[in-house]
Amino acid sequence: MTKEELISKAKLRVRKMSTDKLDEDVGQLVEVALADLARVGVHKDHLDNIENPLLVEAVLLYANANFGSPENRAALMASYDMMLTKIKGGGFHRSKSSETN
Repeated sequence: MTKEELISKAKLRVRKMSTDKLDEDVGQLVEVALADLARVGVHKDHLDNIENPLLVEAVLLYANANFGSPENRAALMASYDMMLTKIKGGGFHRSKSSETN
C-alpha cells in the first residue's frame, strides 16, 4: 500500500469525505505514525510499501486518535499502544529480504 493509499484510508477512518485543507493534517498524522513505527524499530522495508495489516491498523489508529478531538482519544491511544506492542514482537525489525531466507 502506497503512502497515498494509506492517507485515503486514514481519511475514511476519521470520516473525512470532502477534500480541503484538512487533508494536509491527515497526511501529517500518517507521516507521524510512520515515523513512530520507525522509532520503535520497524525496518524501512516494511514502511516503504506497507502490506501487513498490523502496520496499517497502527497508522489508522494513530490518525483516528489525533485528528480533531475525539471523545474516545484515550481508548484509541491505548489501542495504538497495544498495536505497537504486537508490532514490536512481530519481527518487523528485520528487512523483508531476510524474511524469505
